[in-house]
Amino acid sequence: MDSKHQVFSHQVDLVNKLAKRFDHVTVLTGSLGVFQVAENVNVICYRWVEGKRFSSLIRFLFTFVRSIKSQKYSVLFSHMTSVQSAFIAPITKLIGLRHFLWYAHTSNNIYLKIARALTDGIITSTSGSCPLDGRKIDPIGQSIDKSVFSKKAKVSWPITKIVHIGRFDPSKDIEVIINTVEKVRHSNPALTLEIIGSSSSDKFEEYEREVKNRFLNKPEYSWVKFTSHISRAELPEVLKSKEAFIHAFQGSLDKTLVEATFTGLPVVTINNEYLKIFGFWEPKNQPGSYFLEKELTKLLTLSESELQAEVERRYEIAVRNHEISGWVDRLVSVLSGQAK
Repeated sequence: MDSKHQVFSHQVDLVNKLAKRFDHVTVLTGSLGVFQVAENVNVICYRWVEGKRFSSLIRFLFTFVRSIKSQKYSVLFSHMTSVQSAFIAPITKLIGLRHFLWYAHTSNNIYLKIARALTDGIITSTSGSCPLDGRKIDPIGQSIDKSVFSKKAKVSWPITKIVHIGRFDPSKDIEVIINTVEKVRHSNPALTLEIIGSSSSDKFEEYEREVKNRFLNKPEYSWVKFTSHISRAELPEVLKSKEAFIHAFQGSLDKTLVEATFTGLPVVTINNEYLKIFGFWEPKNQPGSYFLEKELTKLLTLSESELQAEVERRYEIAVRNHEISGWVDRLVSVLSGQAK
């Protein structure tokens, strides 16, 4: 619960959206930051300490048991907490409390399997954003507020200003992104790239330093700019100030890709979940080491009218399947047992 968190700042918004659909909402969170919630929301922090899983789990269990003893709940919605969900799933099963886990990550683990077995279901963004399948898996899309991530009136053409926004972690392949733009610059020398984000934990700080040291303060890479992570409130305007979004993470449907699509930015990515929904820039492109380069090269060859038409098409798909009002409707339908 922190509106300034690099990864989970959107959770405060989700809580407030859900609070409009329920009489009362209690949030159990591992950490607190800056947030504002509706009057019918009660926030309790159980202090999850990284590296101290056992003591953190004990605190969480005590907090959870106290909460369900003090108030009668109709449903429990766990958000990206497969470990906590697995530990309390036997309790919710025993007392008959409906329990659903949101999990949008391709990583599989024993806790996720326990959660699937003992909860009422797992909710995810797309079918490929969860490593499990079956009748208990419900894909309901992402949750982007189009009034916040509003679309630019028209595309910027020709494209010169490219951006990547996300965690500065090895899984994001920042070097691949820089190397790709470097190759494409041979025929498009006006291209610039800004990398916005910071490492998500102490263990990845060394990776961030190594990558930056390779490119910083070198004249041949003056077209690359590094910026620390920005607040969620700044994100929409920063996206609108750019002309294309590039991304090299393979896995679940990354939220930033959909946010960029909402703002009318053309997205270049290797992410299979995004490509399945929105399509390729180069229809004949095949998976491989040059995939990202071919996608960016093709994007830059489009005329202004071709680019505008494709951005509009992708925007309509994004609104239809990933706008927050529809997402909340679908989520509440699942939580209340009304989903088909």
